[in-house]
Amino acid sequence: MKNNNYMKKTREMLPTLTKGLKKVANHIISDPMIFAIHPAKKVGEIIGVSETMIIRFCNQIGYNGFSELQKEVRTHLLNLNQPSSEDAETESTENPYISSMRDDISNIKMNMEKMDVKAVDEAVEKIINAEKIIVAGYYHSFTFAHWFSYNLNYILGNATLYRPENDAGLLDLLPKKSCIVIFSFFRYALDTIRLAEEAKKKGINVIVITDSWASPITDHADTVISLTIHDTKTLLNKGPLTMSFINSMLFEIINRTEDRGKIQPTYKYFIKDGEE
Repeated sequence: MKNNNYMKKTREMLPTLTKGLKKVANHIISDPMIFAIHPAKKVGEIIGVSETMIIRFCNQIGYNGFSELQKEVRTHLLNLNQPSSEDAETESTENPYISSMRDDISNIKMNMEKMDVKAVDEAVEKIINAEKIIVAGYYHSFTFAHWFSYNLNYILGNATLYRPENDAGLLDLLPKKSCIVIFSFFRYALDTIRLAEEAKKKGINVIVITDSWASPITDHADTVISLTIHDTKTLLNKGPLTMSFINSMLFEIINRTEDRGKIQPTYKYFIKDGEE
């Protein structure tokens, strides 16, 4: 069995950590290699926190010190990076298109293993129970927001895509029991952060789907869902993973609303294929 207990402990503790400790947690989940090969002081320099913060993180998730955590990370990575001869041969002969698709599958599998199911369930229930749902995302996140809001509206009938050029003051007009779903990925759009901050102040439930617990928008969120990308510098890697994840949310929303008799008639004609 792969010794990846530090991953489980980190995910469990994430919601209770301070912003600085969340930054450390995000890095150990997305790039554990730096914890495996560097001393605590160097890890802190790479992440942008103090050595003391690194030690505090180790203690917070249940380790006596950095060396104990590092030993477990090394064992995990050694077990993880033992490809079979068959896998090695396949990777050396496959074409670049398949290789790229394999990376996407790897990202999806990694997030399946580390998904915060409690946070996702919480988000799904807030969406289903909301009188009005606003979905927002700027720049490349706009694609995810558009897809999610478009399909969500057919399922529930009360979702709207936020368009800043037309929707100034919209938050003041929402029913009391509303929620806003915001997609925010690096580089984090300042306008999106301000929108989350404003919604939070008005008592609107803020659900954030992001790529890091250390992203600035998490300070203004009621529910945070953090997706992890192998290479956070590659924008294109975020697309397949994010679309796969939000589709899983849409399917679960469909299942729960059908069970409760809340599904919209339009769902049958626009989404549910092959049935009358």
